[in-house]
Amino acid sequence: MKNRSDTVTDSEGVSLEDLQGPTINRRTTVKLLSVAGVAGLAGCAGAGGSNSGDASTTGDETPESGGSITAGWYASGLDDLDPHYVTSGERFQLIANITSGLTMVTPEMEMQGDLATDWTVENGGARIVYKLRKDVSFHNGEEFTADDVAFSVRRSVSQEAPNSDLLSPLKPLDEGGVSVIDDYTIAVEFEQPYIPGLIYFSREGRAANVINQTALEENGREEFKRFPVGTGPFEVVSHDVGEKIELEAFDDYYGTDENGTQLPYLDGVTIRAVPEAGTIVNALRSSDLDFINEVPLENAPQLKQNSEIVTHQRPDLNYYNLSMNSDVEPFTTKTARLGFAKLIDSERMVEEGFFGNANPEPTLYSPAHEWIYRDWEDKPQDQAYDPEEGQRLLEEAGVTDASVTLLADSRTTRLMEIIQRQLSNAGLDVNIEQVSTSVYWDRVPDADAVITWSSGDYDPDTGIYRSFHSEGIFNDAGYDNGRVDELLEAQRETTDRDERREQLQEIEDRVIKDAPTAFFGHREDVVGHRSHVSGFVHVPFQRRLEYLWTSE
Repeated sequence: MKNRSDTVTDSEGVSLEDLQGPTINRRTTVKLLSVAGVAGLAGCAGAGGSNSGDASTTGDETPESGGSITAGWYASGLDDLDPHYVTSGERFQLIANITSGLTMVTPEMEMQGDLATDWTVENGGARIVYKLRKDVSFHNGEEFTADDVAFSVRRSVSQEAPNSDLLSPLKPLDEGGVSVIDDYTIAVEFEQPYIPGLIYFSREGRAANVINQTALEENGREEFKRFPVGTGPFEVVSHDVGEKIELEAFDDYYGTDENGTQLPYLDGVTIRAVPEAGTIVNALRSSDLDFINEVPLENAPQLKQNSEIVTHQRPDLNYYNLSMNSDVEPFTTKTARLGFAKLIDSERMVEEGFFGNANPEPTLYSPAHEWIYRDWEDKPQDQAYDPEEGQRLLEEAGVTDASVTLLADSRTTRLMEIIQRQLSNAGLDVNIEQVSTSVYWDRVPDADAVITWSSGDYDPDTGIYRSFHSEGIFNDAGYDNGRVDELLEAQRETTDRDERREQLQEIEDRVIKDAPTAFFGHREDVVGHRSHVSGFVHVPFQRRLEYLWTSE
């Protein structure tokens, strides 16, 4: 029998040998990402929509190179494109087309090399050694080497950038957390085996995307965040902050498709930030936009009936909830928080707030996380809709006459209005304060209650550690449970799939019962484009523009 330090095991037998590069096949990838929380990606293909899953919209058609499109980004602004400082999912969807990671999750759901050509997993998952490409240039013409990887990781960690917490299991930088072996070999080493590690060093991982040191130092961060310099398929050539971004195909991009054709297919993409749902949808209908990164759910039914528009829909890897600040009244007691949770009708939230495009269970894990997902009846019912019980709990907590202010921005106002009506029906004094998105995130820590969500979490660790660990950077509720902290730390090191499943499910059970947040659903991911645009492959969170092509 192998020692635990020598093998990563799950019920299907994933070994360290399975995890080696350069390409992990689909079967091994599904097993690996299952241990790391990504099992649902392969299993959800074909879940609704006119086109979905991992198939091209054009069948056997051959992609055409050239041309350009205009893409709408459902966002209030795209001012900061520095990958180490971005927290919003829609911005990172764009940035992942400009910068690269060491590995990547492909549209075919295989993990393969990106900037890395090969890798070995050592010490039971505590150390990864990457062999790097030698044919890569940055957008400014500089050669890519291992020093650039080391710089990017060290910058993220040392400056405590917003995504640096995902790298916190690394050993200290001066003790080999990241080390350059030679120009094209780099090693990362964790304090303990760290299952999410392979994900966080991928292009989709948001923690270690590689940037150019020279461009940053010569231009300064204020300029760099408008014109980031990476090695991705597109480079930023124009940036009118708040309005539009011009991307051009990077002529020296190293990526090719399976036939050896250089990517990207398109010559360029104009990105327009469009924060209003009606505006972005009407622009797609009128052909002012060729592609939109997110279809507002209220418009999904109409677009699906439009013969000139193709939509893609599948379950997303998220949860939505009302985060209640436990440091302020009336949310200081579990009894009160559970009372509020039971007053929120998840079915109505899905019907009215997500227009039916969501799973209404008030729970932590999305159905897309198949390997840890349990049927509703197998989970704690503590937050199940029960207005009479909710009222009783509020009376027990002595907060039936409470006054609550719900903080909202343009993207959460509709959901907050539904919650406001439901809480007001119980006799509570509930007000909504709407602010701009740019102000919203600064106000969140001191707000009574806000709507929060996880986004694009290939491994559940990404969202749950940040939100429910006592020192999590997005722990807006001020949640502090010693046992949950212990479990959150343990699951990062657990290489046995069954054991990790038990840990993650116990976390879910405890969070539901403690009610730092009131869960109300898991939305679906919907993307849309004009019929002349082809090549989109739907993996939740990803918006890989290099595969798009146009027949016009």
